[in-house]
Amino acid sequence: MQRLLPFLFLLSLLSLLLNGCVEFQDRPLQPAASKMRLEARSLTSHELQTFMQTVSGSAVLWPFKRWNVDQLTLAAIYYNQDMALIRAQADTVDAGIITAGQRPNPTLNVSPTWISNAVAASQPWIIGSSLSIPIETAGKRDYRIQKAQALSDAAHLRIVDSIWLVRGRIRLAMLEVFAARQSEQLLKQQFGIQQAMTQRLEQQLAAGELSRLDVMRARLASNALQLNVSAAEKRRNQSRALLANAMGVPVSSLAAVELDFAALDIPADLAGVPVQVLRDIALKQRPDLLAALADYNAAQAALQIEIANQYPNIQANPGYTWDIGAHYWTLAASALQLPVFHQNQGSIAEAEAKRQEMAVRFEALQLRILGDIDRAQAGLSAMIAKWQDAEKQTRLQQDNLQSSQALFQAGETDSLALLSAELEGIVSETARLNVLIETQQALNALEDTLRYPLASALTAKSIADTALWKSPHENTP
Repeated sequence: MQRLLPFLFLLSLLSLLLNGCVEFQDRPLQPAASKMRLEARSLTSHELQTFMQTVSGSAVLWPFKRWNVDQLTLAAIYYNQDMALIRAQADTVDAGIITAGQRPNPTLNVSPTWISNAVAASQPWIIGSSLSIPIETAGKRDYRIQKAQALSDAAHLRIVDSIWLVRGRIRLAMLEVFAARQSEQLLKQQFGIQQAMTQRLEQQLAAGELSRLDVMRARLASNALQLNVSAAEKRRNQSRALLANAMGVPVSSLAAVELDFAALDIPADLAGVPVQVLRDIALKQRPDLLAALADYNAAQAALQIEIANQYPNIQANPGYTWDIGAHYWTLAASALQLPVFHQNQGSIAEAEAKRQEMAVRFEALQLRILGDIDRAQAGLSAMIAKWQDAEKQTRLQQDNLQSSQALFQAGETDSLALLSAELEGIVSETARLNVLIETQQALNALEDTLRYPLASALTAKSIADTALWKSPHENTP
């Protein structure tokens, strides 16, 4: 029995090592509970307040009386499910760093042998054991870690880039809510004026001052405007649903929320914004560009791994045997693979081609960014010129309306002429609104391509810092 003690000791050691293994924990998804959590999301929760204060670095008055684009952007970063997904993907990539750093485990071989025809004076056992200890050569483990770290860097940079995409969607959704609300108001005003004009024409028809055809035209115009008002009301409701979807909250959470459109009511003054400097920064430091650079570094590390794979790993095989009272200690080493038929040229060629592909992708992205910025900047410049023309036209129309009001008060014109001037003013305001929306869209496109807030209290750094936040509900099954 004493001779079996080494064998029993090895089994006990193996048992202790296995006790440190991770056990599986079942975390089933529960659709009903998930539905309740999603529907309970609101813009007044204390968790959202904590996030807002963490990002701003100071206490905030809670809840906000009015929500502007910047505040809605932060709420979207907290709630938006696309953000939760890309963070989860980054966690998966981060786990690869642990895998890459793991050293291969040794293998223990134990072979007890019982001799059935041993002489009575002899112990009828031969106990043999050996360890197989893999030893990686040529720095393969370091290259694996470098590759995993580069992929992790790329994943986290894509979190920052997705934040910009979420901000762009929030700004466009907010712009749609603003446009729908303003269009509805203008159409209602236009409909009211058209109704008044129709009533005045009907009075003139009854007095025999004009033909029935003129009245029919006015009635048709009133009916068309009434349909447009109904369509505008539908658009307004849909726009709030679009905003809620972009934020990742139920539309009911916006019911009691007052939105602040001050930043959208007039285009931002970009006279002092160094667009050319921001353009150069974007071509070198945009998050998606840095992510592509990290992908290239990962491909380069992968090439180093394949070059290192030309050199075989070493297998150390120390052993011990107890043979009927005699002790035998062995030291052995062997290479797992001999580079006889090839020296890993195929895998090296594939890794080299992949590295070149990543280099081409990087330069192609840089060129696309350059084109996008130039196109967005040219589009915004054209829209600002168009906006200035629309402002001039609106002022002229306002002057014309004031003149018509003065003439009416002086008794030199009738109410129908005044209503016509008011209707022309509403049409001019509608044209101005359309140009304003196009200008804001162009501004959003430039901000999107630069990855820089042009008309915002947020900074590029504060937006990037939100990528470090991990909301508690992301870990809830």
